[in-house]
Amino acid sequence: MHNLSNSFPRALAPLLASALLATTASAQPAPAPTPEQRAQRGARPMLFDNLSRPLRYTPDNGDFVIVNGDEFFNRSIYGGPSPFRVDAGDRPEFTLYLPGRGGNLRLGLSTAKATRWLHRADKIVARYRPGSMIYEISDASFGPGTIHIVLLSPRVAEGLVARVEARGFTQPVELFAAFGGINGVRGGRDGDIGTEREPVREFFRLKPDFCLENVFTIEADTFIAKAKAGVIGGILPPGAKLHQAPAESWDDPAAILQPASATPERPVVVGRVMIKNAKPVFIALQNLASGKNAAEVLEIYQKVAEAEAPSSSAANAAPWRRADLPALFASEEAERKAVAERVVVKTPDPFINAAVGALNIAADAVWDPRQSGFVHGGVAWRVRLLGWRVGYAGDTLGWHDRTRTHFDSYAARQDTSPIPQKFPPINADDNLARHEDALHSNGDMTRSHYDMNMVGVDTFFRHLLWTGDLDYARRQWPVIERHLAWERRLFRRELGTEKLPLYEAYACIWASDDLAYNGGGATHSTAYNLYHNRMAARIAKRLGLDASLYEREADLIARGMRQQLWLPDRGWFAEWKDLIGDQIVHPQAAAWTFYHTVDSEVPTPVQAWQMTRQVENELPRFDIAGPGVPEGNYTIATTNWMPFTWSLNNVVFGESVHTALGLWQANRTETAFPLLKGAILDSMYLGICPGNVGMATWFDVNRRESQRDFADGVGIFARSVFEGLFGITPDLIDGEIKVRPGFPAAWNDASLHHPAFDFAFKREREVERFKLTSRFDKPVALRLQVSALRDTIASVKVNGRPATWR
Repeated sequence: MHNLSNSFPRALAPLLASALLATTASAQPAPAPTPEQRAQRGARPMLFDNLSRPLRYTPDNGDFVIVNGDEFFNRSIYGGPSPFRVDAGDRPEFTLYLPGRGGNLRLGLSTAKATRWLHRADKIVARYRPGSMIYEISDASFGPGTIHIVLLSPRVAEGLVARVEARGFTQPVELFAAFGGINGVRGGRDGDIGTEREPVREFFRLKPDFCLENVFTIEADTFIAKAKAGVIGGILPPGAKLHQAPAESWDDPAAILQPASATPERPVVVGRVMIKNAKPVFIALQNLASGKNAAEVLEIYQKVAEAEAPSSSAANAAPWRRADLPALFASEEAERKAVAERVVVKTPDPFINAAVGALNIAADAVWDPRQSGFVHGGVAWRVRLLGWRVGYAGDTLGWHDRTRTHFDSYAARQDTSPIPQKFPPINADDNLARHEDALHSNGDMTRSHYDMNMVGVDTFFRHLLWTGDLDYARRQWPVIERHLAWERRLFRRELGTEKLPLYEAYACIWASDDLAYNGGGATHSTAYNLYHNRMAARIAKRLGLDASLYEREADLIARGMRQQLWLPDRGWFAEWKDLIGDQIVHPQAAAWTFYHTVDSEVPTPVQAWQMTRQVENELPRFDIAGPGVPEGNYTIATTNWMPFTWSLNNVVFGESVHTALGLWQANRTETAFPLLKGAILDSMYLGICPGNVGMATWFDVNRRESQRDFADGVGIFARSVFEGLFGITPDLIDGEIKVRPGFPAAWNDASLHHPAFDFAFKREREVERFKLTSRFDKPVALRLQVSALRDTIASVKVNGRPATWR
C-alpha cells in the first residue's frame, strides 16, 4: 500500500514546478462533515455486508421515476447559460437560485373536504424528464382527481414556468400557491448536494428569517417581490386573488390562506384560484434583477481559477406577460426536447437509454457561451477550467463549435513571453509545494494552480479526429508547439542508464489535489505526452512541417515507459518512478494509470489485456445491489492506497466510467459493461439526484455523494458510451470511422442517433447487420471490427455485395 501524498522533502526535487500544489485551495473538497451531518446523510460503515441500498429511480421511456420519494430540491432544472437554476425534487416544492437563495414556491389544493400542500399528498409520482420535472399527484381527501404539474426553466430568460392541470375531479377545486424567502445566501458551493454543512433538503427549506426585508407589490393576479438579493416577478392564473401572509404560517396551509391584517415583518405572498378539469393554467416566476451578490465569485473558486462572474441574463429580459405563457411554455418544451434528444440511444437496457438523455442536458448545462467555454459544474463550480475532461463532451455530442470556442479562448491567452534563463525561487509561502512562476511561463494557457494544458491539448487532438479540420490545426499549430516545449522544459525527466524520458505529473488529472510524485516520472502524464507527440508528428506531416522532433520524442518516451515503468512480473505499468533516492518504481497503480495509459494507446493488445487484470484484482470493488437493483453490476475505488486522503482513493463516477472505457479499449466487454452500468446505477438511479452525472458517489465513505452534473464526469461519460459501448471512434484525419461495438453478448439490437450519423445493429439468428448513415461534412470510410472466430463466419456483405474480410 502506498500513500502518494507529500512524503519527501520538497527541496530534494530539482524542479518543483512538478511537485504538488498546496491543498488548501483544492477544487472539490468541502469542510469535513460533522457527526450530525453524517447522521443526516445516513452515513454507515462501508462493510461488506452493509453495501445494499434500494433502487430509488426507475427508468420509464427515458424518464427517471419515483413514487413518494422523500427528497426536496435535489434535482436542478437549468434554463439558459447562467448560474440561475430552479431546484425541484421528489416532491413539488421549488426554489430559485439567482445565484443565492431566490425564494421558495409551494403549491396546494383546497376542496370542500381538505386543504393540503401538494408535497404532502398521499401519492406523488415524480418524473425527471431530462430538463424538466413532471408530477402526478393524488390524495384520498381530494377524491378521485389528480393534479398534473410540468415544470420548466426557460432558456430565453431566467425563471420558472409551471403548467398545472386538474384531471378527473368531481367537485370544484381551488389551487393555491405561496412564494417568499429571497435572501441571496449562496453557501459554500452554491447549494450543491454534499457540499454544504446540511443536506440540500434543509439548506433550501424556507425559514421565516429568509423573508426579512422582502417587499411585495401586488397588482391583480401578479406581484413583484423585491429584496437586496434580487427582484422576482410572479404571474398567477387569471382571476387569482393575492394577499400577504406571515412566513411563520408557511407549514400551515389553512393559516396561510388567511390574509394578514397588516404587512407582516416576514412576508410571503399567497394566491388562490379555482381551476377546472382539463383546463391547464400557468404559474410563472421571473428573475427581473439580480442583487449584488450575483456578481460575486466565491473565494474557493477564485483560488482555483481566474474566475469572473458573467453578467446575468435577467437584466436584458423583458418581463413576461400572462398571455405569452402558453406559447413560451410550448417553445421552451420544444427546445428542452431538442437538447435532451440530441443524441438518442435505443438498447435493450432502459437504464442506459434514459442515462444518455440526462447526459445531453448535463452537457448543455455546463456550457456557458458568455464565458466562451465549458464550466466546471452545473451547480457548484460554475467557473470555467481548461483542464480535466469536460471538453470531450463538445465533440462527442456533436457540438464541435463549442469545443473550438473553449480551446480557442485559452489558446488566445497562452503565455508567449520569453523563456526565462533560469527558474525563479519556489513559492516559500506554499511550503515549497508550488512553483507558480515556472508553471506560468511560455506555453502555459491558464493562470490556474493546476496544470490545465495537458487535458486541454488532448481535447484538441481528439477534436481533429472528429472533424479532420487541418485548417484549424494549422491555425493552432504554434499553440501546440509552445505547449509541447513547455512540457519538455518543466516536466521531462531523464531516468535510467540510457537517460530515457519520463514526464512528471503536476496536478494535471482529476486526482490532483493531494497527488504528488516528488519530481519523478509518472505513468499517466508520460502516456499523455507519448500520445500528444505521436499526434503532433502526424499533424505536422499533414501540414507539410518537420515532424522529426515529435517522432524522436515519442520513440524515446515509448522506450522509457517499457524500460522504466512496465512491470513484467505483474503485468501492468507502475504508478511512477522516483527521481530521488534509489529511484524505485511504485507498483500499486491507480485506476487513472490504467485508463490513461490504454486511452493513450501505449500498451500492446496483450499488455492492455494484462493490465485489466490489475483493475479486477487490485482495486476495491463495490457490487451495486439492493431491492429492485439490476444484478451483476459494480463500481470501483480509484486506488487501494491507505490511509484516506482527498482525491487519492475515492469512488467517483467519472473515474469509473473512464476505467470502463479502458476495459473496452482492451477488448474486455464482459467486464466493461457492468462497470459502466454500475456507475450509472450508483449515481443516476440509487443516488439523491435522478439522472445525475455526479462526482463522488454514496460509496465514497469519507466524501459521500456530492455535486450535480459535474463537468469532468460529463465529458468522459460521453466518450465511454460512444467509444466504449458503441465502439464508434471517428478518425477524419484519415477520412474513416472505426466501429468496434462493445455490446453485451445478449443484446440483439441497438441504435444510436447523433447529429453527424446514425448507427444501428440488429441480430437475427445467425445474421448480424450493421448500418452506418453518415452526415459528416466529408466522405468517410467505415472500418468495422466485430468479435468473431474465423470458422463461424459464413460470408460478409457490404452494401448488399459480397466482400472480403480478415
